[in-house]
Amino acid sequence: MRGSELWMLLDALAACLVLLAIARIAINKLGLFMVAFFVLFSLAWRLLSVLYIDLAGPLFSEQLERDIGSGSAALPLAASQGLVIAALMYSFRDKRLAELTKGARLVDILPSARPTLSDLACWIIGFFAVTLWVELLVRGPIPLLTAMERYDYSAQYGGPLHHRLIEWGPMLAFQLGIFFAAPSSRGREFDLRFAVLFGIFILYLFVVGHRFSSFFSYSSFFILPVGAVLLANTTLAFDYAKVFRAIRLPAVVVSALILGALIYSYAIVRGFGGDQLLFKLSQRIFVQQGEMWWMTYERVFLRADWSTDQTLYKLFVGPFDPNRNSTMQWLMELALPLDRAHFILGKGSAYTGGWPEVLFELGGPVEGLALVALSAMLFSEFMFLLARCIVQERYVTCFFLTPVLYAFSLYIVTGMVNSFIQVTFFVKLAIAVLVFAAEEKWRLSLSRRVIFYGSLPAIEGGERLE
Repeated sequence: MRGSELWMLLDALAACLVLLAIARIAINKLGLFMVAFFVLFSLAWRLLSVLYIDLAGPLFSEQLERDIGSGSAALPLAASQGLVIAALMYSFRDKRLAELTKGARLVDILPSARPTLSDLACWIIGFFAVTLWVELLVRGPIPLLTAMERYDYSAQYGGPLHHRLIEWGPMLAFQLGIFFAAPSSRGREFDLRFAVLFGIFILYLFVVGHRFSSFFSYSSFFILPVGAVLLANTTLAFDYAKVFRAIRLPAVVVSALILGALIYSYAIVRGFGGDQLLFKLSQRIFVQQGEMWWMTYERVFLRADWSTDQTLYKLFVGPFDPNRNSTMQWLMELALPLDRAHFILGKGSAYTGGWPEVLFELGGPVEGLALVALSAMLFSEFMFLLARCIVQERYVTCFFLTPVLYAFSLYIVTGMVNSFIQVTFFVKLAIAVLVFAAEEKWRLSLSRRVIFYGSLPAIEGGERLE
């Protein structure tokens, strides 16, 4: 066997091991798979794309306007993704899962009342959903009916509620998922009101021209709290059956919307047909997910070409647009002619990728892998903390942790690091810590009150001594 064939075999073997590890998590720890679905699905898709480029290359990349592949780019990518999976398995190991249920849940210490917090949340979010649709109907053309691109609608006709949804939508989906899953942690059925609200927002995205990315991110954040509840539940067989019953119809509907949105976007909005449509879809599915990693692999691993100082400058000091993901801007400037990269970025577009490219552009093959391990552990520990807050029904803490969750999740998928140096991020993080401490103090005071009054003797008439 020639050396190149041996490397390609190792390349495929490493990718298969990572994909098998993800599949094993999905089978044996469905809760963890749902908690980390946004990241795990993205990692798997990128790995398959890079493996395809390695094995089928050299092949043409439309976005890079050059041939890429073949090689062994999947090997270091698989090692990086393997570290993320190992960190998640360590943070969510069996002995530690018992910690998820330590501490009283809100339902155990808070007197029952009407309306409940879930009722209030349903009314508020429902009002937002109704006014969002009203805004769509009164402001201008409907993209689905006029073959308009989603970004054209946002720029020309989108109202303030539309822009709030686009900016905060995945985080809203996470809040919907928390209230949807909350009754299940108490042994009751899921709160279907919030599944209906989630479906209303998904339908809205379809009508205004969104495609796979939005449906995927919204759905991933919505099912995250369900996964946390499953992790804390020991009756796994029951949980599997209950989850599948709850999500099978929504999953079919969302999948149909994604397929319909993709076909409509490429065939109707953009007018691609026949061989051109197949080429565009093959590029989107098989090439574009992995092309930016292949460029980093070529620079860093094959040519030993990286610059820590220059990368730090372009990430944190002098990016093309400091209000957006500076990681992808820098990677595009490295991969494309500068004028073309700035033209694409100036139109509001960006390519796919960013992690772990940014870490290897910072540290090279060795130090970059160490940065990967560090970021993987920080991410997995944060996800465990978040899962614990969900299970213990720390609703206020979960609300203020939501922007931090979004930043961490985007980082592992897109490599966005400049959000971590923003003053607003530190403010959000500080508020979340303060809220966690305040909520913990409040819950402890409620717990002591319940224990104290619960220990008082009963008197005639069934009343307790006061």
